[in-house]
Amino acid sequence: MKTMTCICRKMIVMLLVASSYVPLTLAQRAIDLQEAVLVAQRQSLSYKIALNSHQSSQWNYRSYQISRKPALYLEGTVPNYSRSINKITLSTGEDSFVSQNQAYSSVYLSLQQNITATGGILSLGYRLNRIDVFGTNSSVSYSSVPVSLAYTQNTLGYNQYKWLKKTEPLRFELADRKFASDMEDIGLSTIDKFFNLLLAQTQKALTAKNLANSDTLLQIAKERFKLGTVGQSELLQLRLNVLEAQKALTQDSVDLFLARQELARYLNLDPEVNWMISLPEDASFFVVGFPEALERAKNNSQEVLKFRLNRLEAEQHVAEVTAANKVQFRISANFGLSNTAPNLPKLFDRMENQQNLSIGFSMPILDWGNASTKRRRAEADLSMVEHQIEQEQVELEQEIALQVSRWSLLPQQLGVARESREISEENYVLEQQRFLRGAITLNDLNIARVNRERSVTAYYEALKVYWQLYFTIRKLTLYDFEKKGELKYVINKSR
Repeated sequence: MKTMTCICRKMIVMLLVASSYVPLTLAQRAIDLQEAVLVAQRQSLSYKIALNSHQSSQWNYRSYQISRKPALYLEGTVPNYSRSINKITLSTGEDSFVSQNQAYSSVYLSLQQNITATGGILSLGYRLNRIDVFGTNSSVSYSSVPVSLAYTQNTLGYNQYKWLKKTEPLRFELADRKFASDMEDIGLSTIDKFFNLLLAQTQKALTAKNLANSDTLLQIAKERFKLGTVGQSELLQLRLNVLEAQKALTQDSVDLFLARQELARYLNLDPEVNWMISLPEDASFFVVGFPEALERAKNNSQEVLKFRLNRLEAEQHVAEVTAANKVQFRISANFGLSNTAPNLPKLFDRMENQQNLSIGFSMPILDWGNASTKRRRAEADLSMVEHQIEQEQVELEQEIALQVSRWSLLPQQLGVARESREISEENYVLEQQRFLRGAITLNDLNIARVNRERSVTAYYEALKVYWQLYFTIRKLTLYDFEKKGELKYVINKSR
C-alpha cells in the first residue's frame, strides 16, 4: 500500500513538472526579441495609432500646401424669384409702392491666390447677371463683368501667411520625428512585455525543477529517517518544501499564461498560440559619448523641434495681438470692365471701365487699457514659453547624461550578473550533494536555492535594462549608435 502511494505521488510530481514544458494550446511558436519588436512596429494597435497621427499631420500639411496654390471657385444664384409689393423711389423723388414680379440670376467665376508676401488675396473674376421681369411688360436684361482684378486685405499689420510659412513645415517635420519616437516607444513597451514573459517562463521552469529536486530529497530523507540520520523536523520541512513548490508552480502557471496573453495582445497576435520566448543573445556594447549624444539630440530630437515651434507660436501670438491693438487698415481694390444689354451678344459691345477702391481703418480711442493688457499678457506668455524651453532643454541634457552614464556602467553590471548566475547555479548543485552527504543543513540548502533563483532573475533583469537603455538612447537622439546612422522609418508621405 505504501509502495502504491509513493508511486502515485511520484507520478503527480512528474506531471506537475512536465506541465511546465507542455504548451497551453496545441499550436506553439517561438519568438525572439528582435522579431517581437518588428511585429509590434508593423501591426500592433500602438503602431496603428502612431501611423494615424502621422497621417493626420500629413493631410494638414498637404492642406497648407494647397492653400498656397491658385483656387478656382464658381458661385451663383439661379434663380432668386420674387413677387411682392415693394417701395421704390421715383425719378421725381417721391416714394411709391409698386408690384414687382421678377427673377434675378447671377453667376460668378473667380480665380483666387493667397499672397504670402503681403497677406492679402488676389482674385481674377468673371460675373454674369440676368433680370427677368414677368407680366404684361415682360423683359430680359443682362449685365456682365467679363474681367475683374481685385485685391483684398483685412489688416496691414499682421501677415498670417508668413507665419504659416514658418510653422507648418516645422510642424510636419515634427510629425516625422514624433513618428520615429513613437516607434522607439513601441520597442520599449515590447521589451517590457517580452521580458515579463521571459521572467515568468524562467520562474516556472525554476519552480518545476525545484519541485522535482524537493521531492527527490524528501524520498532520500525518508530513507535516512529510518536509519536515524535525519530528524523528524527536517523531514517535515522537506515535505513543506514540496507543498510550497506545488503551490508556487500553480501560481507560476497562471502568471505565465497572463504574461503570454499580454504580449500576444500587444503584438496583435493570436492569443491562443503558445508563444515561447527565445532568450535574447548576449548584449553587445558600443561607445556612446555624451557630447555626441547631446549633439545628435539637438539635430534629431523631436523635443528640440517642439522648442522651436512653441517659441514661434508664442511670437506669432504677440505679433497678432500687437497688430490688433494698433491702428488697423483694410484695403480693397477692384478694376475691370462691365456692360449691360438686353441680350447676350450686345454685352461685349462698348465695355465700360469699372473701378473700386476702399481703404478702411479702425483704432482704439478709449479702451481702459484693454489693448495694453492683451499685449502685455501675450509678451508674458512668450517670456514664460522661453523659460519653459530653457528648463526643458536642461532636463533633456540631464536625461541624456543620465542614460549615457547608465550605459557606460552597464557592461560591468551585466558581467557581474552573468557570473553570479553561473556561480549560484554551480553552487546549488554542490550544496545538494553536500546535503545528501549530511555535511550541511536543510536551511543551508534552501539559502543556496533562493540565491540561485535570485541570481537567474537578476541576470534577466540586467538584460532587460540593457535593451531598455538601448531603445531609450535611440529615442532621445533618434540615432543608432550601433549602426552609425539616423533612425529612418519608411512611411507614406505626400509632401
